[in-house]
Amino acid sequence: MSDPHDLATLRPRLIYLLNSLNLLARKSLDERLKPFNLGGLQYTILALVRDREGISSAELSRRFFVTPQTMNESVTALERRGLIARSESEANKRILNSRITDDGRALLDECDQIADALEQDVFGDLSDADQKTLHRILRDQQLKMRTAG
Repeated sequence: MSDPHDLATLRPRLIYLLNSLNLLARKSLDERLKPFNLGGLQYTILALVRDREGISSAELSRRFFVTPQTMNESVTALERRGLIARSESEANKRILNSRITDDGRALLDECDQIADALEQDVFGDLSDADQKTLHRILRDQQLKMRTAG
């Protein structure tokens, strides 16, 4: 009989639970963002463009693990809506750097409230200290996986 305290015997596996929670949270976020004609992916792109002004579509595609063409479609849709603007990089004219517009920032402020509410639904039972610890663990593991991969 296996030791129930042995991490190797935990079922379902941590990776399954993490993925399942991610899918459920994404589905809920998509539903909550529908009135804004925005999906979870677009919301996250807007947030990254806000937080990393000048980020290129190529960098966004690497962060989301999608092809540059797929990311370009999403970014172009946000640009058509006037939520982001792109301009040529001074270093390389083939690279388009993105920045959030005032309209994009206003929409993102509203959508951040939705994401805050979802996070409260998902993690509200955890103490603030536990949420900070979970945030640190996930951020550190994400960085570790990005640099290893």
